[in-house]
Amino acid sequence: MKTVNAPAPRRNSERGASIFIVAAAMVALLGLAGLAIDLVALYLGRSEAQRASDAAALAGAQTFVTSGFTSGLVSQATVQTLATNEAVAVGQQNFVGGQAPTIPNGNVTFDFSHAGDPVITVVVTASLPTNFMQIFGVSSVNVSATAKAEAYNPSGSSSGSQTICASCLKPFLVPNCDPNTAYKTPASPVCTGQSVFFNTDGTLAHAGLYPNGPIGETWFLHSNGSVPSHWYEIAFSGQSGSKFASNVSSCSTVELTCGSQLTVLDGKKVGPTDSGINDLIHASSDGAGNGQDSIVFASNPPAGTLPYTITGGSNNPNSALVGKTVTQSDSIVTVPVYDPATMGGPGNGDVVTVVGYMQMFIEYANHSGNDDQINALILNISSCGQSGGSCGSGGSGQGSSGTLSGGGSQFIPVRLVQ
Repeated sequence: MKTVNAPAPRRNSERGASIFIVAAAMVALLGLAGLAIDLVALYLGRSEAQRASDAAALAGAQTFVTSGFTSGLVSQATVQTLATNEAVAVGQQNFVGGQAPTIPNGNVTFDFSHAGDPVITVVVTASLPTNFMQIFGVSSVNVSATAKAEAYNPSGSSSGSQTICASCLKPFLVPNCDPNTAYKTPASPVCTGQSVFFNTDGTLAHAGLYPNGPIGETWFLHSNGSVPSHWYEIAFSGQSGSKFASNVSSCSTVELTCGSQLTVLDGKKVGPTDSGINDLIHASSDGAGNGQDSIVFASNPPAGTLPYTITGGSNNPNSALVGKTVTQSDSIVTVPVYDPATMGGPGNGDVVTVVGYMQMFIEYANHSGNDDQINALILNISSCGQSGGSCGSGGSGQGSSGTLSGGGSQFIPVRLVQ
């Protein structure tokens, strides 16, 4: 049988072609993977930039409160300088792509067009290097994020349905009576020879630094020697002295809104008051200079600076802050201001009506006989304005509708609105 030699298969000439196809596909896949990695990195950088801008805006808005601007203590020019510096400092602590973001002063802007509702806007930018996109000539990409925050003080507000809910209030009551002898008008209809903190329309009767205003004024909480009596206390948790001391040294979860009615604690609770205050401010015993933080007001503070300086005491929970200037302190508290016309004599289960809030710095307590005198300085005041409603409903400021929360060292609501 004759054998016929068949020609070699054509596929012999295509040997190795698949290698080129796979190689080309791998290049494309690697390119897409590299592009995806760069895009993910940029997306992460954008999220980090937003976090930095949010933190910066909130820090700047908090300065509206801590500087006393919302209580008329400092000018717009001063608070702009303070808020800008704080926003930049805090924003740059939040790294974007492993580096501090860029926040030039021009990226921090302000809106003071709404009375009692100053707004700060912060734009954070960062240049992020690329990896695989460099093959297309793109070595870096700029990312940016914007945040807007407000500090809402309802004093004098006459529009909208504002609901301010405050928690972490200390169980002390302050009457709407200002004993500052520098002024007697408008005269208090209840407290003879005194003026008021808030007018009947909710506006502040006086603003500024003591003695021309109430900021920095000394106030004696729980003192039997003052007229009217300033030692009224709140029965947040019933008439128990131990529970009262706990409400002094820690936060009460009770939420209050303007118009809330509070039951007065029977008696002065001498002892629980003293021990609760010392626990709160980290004082080892009564009096000044026992480990608690301290405060000094400047009579003529330099332009662009806070009107007071707080120094961390030796018992400050953060050892790194001992002897250092601090902006937050457990000695800073908020208490409700009540309408004195709604209260008769001390104790006896009286009920009073909340008309505002006062932020104080507690310096020390002194136990003497049948009295616990608490020395405090006024830092901020805020009336209810025209606000009303109940917690969980209503709206406030320039943000969307809803309840705002203040109290504690926060004093008045600070929040992001964009």
